[in-house]
Amino acid sequence: MSFRLKTILGIASIEAILLAILLSLTLNYLETTNYKGLEQRASSTAALFATSVKNAVLSYDLATIHAFTSELKSNPDIVYVAVVGENNQPLSIQGQAPAQLNAALFQLDNHQTNEKIYHIKQDIKASDIVFGSVWIGFDLSQLHQQIADAQHWSTLIVIGEMSLVALFSYVLGAYLTRRLSELKNAADQIASGHRDIDLSTKGEDELASVSKAFQNMVENLKLSESQMHIYQQQLLSANESLEYKVSARTEDLLRSNRELRDTNATLKSTQAKLIETEKMASIGTMAAGVAHEINNPIAAVKSNLQSCFEYLETYHKWIEQAEQIIEQKGAAPAELQQWKQAQFVDYLHDDFNDSLKDAETCVNRVAKIVSALQHYSQHNEDSPQHFTAVDLFIALDKALNQISLPINVQVTINPSIAKQPAIWGLADELKTLFEQVIKNAVQACSRVQSSTQNHSNVTIYAQTDDNRVHVMIQDTGPGIPENESNRVYDPFYTTLPVGEGMGLGLTYAYDIVRLHQGDIDIQSTAQGTCVTVSLPIAKAHLDVANID
Repeated sequence: MSFRLKTILGIASIEAILLAILLSLTLNYLETTNYKGLEQRASSTAALFATSVKNAVLSYDLATIHAFTSELKSNPDIVYVAVVGENNQPLSIQGQAPAQLNAALFQLDNHQTNEKIYHIKQDIKASDIVFGSVWIGFDLSQLHQQIADAQHWSTLIVIGEMSLVALFSYVLGAYLTRRLSELKNAADQIASGHRDIDLSTKGEDELASVSKAFQNMVENLKLSESQMHIYQQQLLSANESLEYKVSARTEDLLRSNRELRDTNATLKSTQAKLIETEKMASIGTMAAGVAHEINNPIAAVKSNLQSCFEYLETYHKWIEQAEQIIEQKGAAPAELQQWKQAQFVDYLHDDFNDSLKDAETCVNRVAKIVSALQHYSQHNEDSPQHFTAVDLFIALDKALNQISLPINVQVTINPSIAKQPAIWGLADELKTLFEQVIKNAVQACSRVQSSTQNHSNVTIYAQTDDNRVHVMIQDTGPGIPENESNRVYDPFYTTLPVGEGMGLGLTYAYDIVRLHQGDIDIQSTAQGTCVTVSLPIAKAHLDVANID
């Protein structure tokens, strides 16, 4: 939308709003005053006519009443005249009177419904007694026509005035936008690259000031472009030498960034290991104290249970000998037999013996846990000075010989194991390490096979980098829940049912790996778990040690 059109529409809108308000007020005032004048005339006419026919109505002079009604009806703007007596009895009717002269005629607003007849009633009273009434109907068609003519001429005046406003607005817009068009054309030339522009700056109005400012801007733009061209040449010459410096500095920054990233990763890994080491050391200290406190009462309970076994056997033999003596002497064997049956004496020995055996089993289990705690709490006193070269294949083979495999679990050692270099460490500890990790994998696979027919697999393979051997033990078990993966090294954490495991296997494994300055990593999904054990490579000049 152009500025000229906006000017025309703006002025026309203002003019239209003002004219609409003025016209509405004027027509409303004209209509209101005309209707009020008609009402005043009708009221006075009805009052005078009622006074004129009052005596004739009182004397019931129909001729006089008829004469008065005929004379009043002769007015051209009166439609009908009616005089009624008591009980609404017509005395004289002239013109087109309604069939029913009642109050319903006054319920219509002639001003709003455009009725053609204005009805008015005037009572005929004497001493405040109503003897009749006069009805007069005034013709409203002429009044309506006058109002319609006024609206018509007002509309024509509005249309004419709006046309003149549009014409004057167009002329004013053309005058105002002429210089704006010049400025627009000049701006388009500048955008296309032209700088030789000459604008007319005559005049003292705002548009002339804008033209002068625009011309000054063009001159300053020429000067700025000239200076910018000089600066560009200087920048190009400086950029040629700067590119090499930036490239060298960028390479230094990238190298420093890589070093910082590697250092940060190393620090995070070291921090995690230190936290885990402190946690395991605290748990070991607590385990030693708990084992010491439990071991003494367990030993006492176990000793007492053994004494109970011996006492029970002695009582059993004594009862048998007493029964034999009683039977030989014939002293009331029937009453004794009844008492034994009532007290279930024959079953007491077996039940008592079974209860003691269950108690002994539980005590042995607690003693086994205490022994495991003591073993866990005792730090290995061996140092790297006692380390030897250990053959990886032999260590794994010895570990597998200590594990009882279910019939539905198959363990496979990849041929790559035999090609790996020897590991630097303690042979017995490494055997225990692999035994615990493989046992966990076998137990996980055996739980899956409870509802399937195919074999589960535990696969062992390895690979070597610069100074470490990475042993991967992969199973097809159910995996470790994600929310419990950070607890696998905690003592007594296990997913096995109560009585089937103590939850110390991976705890031992973690301590052994830490002793050998290695790493252990567990990656688990719903399809299985892979445990990666990283251990240092043995020195080349040492002989491979055998595992006893």
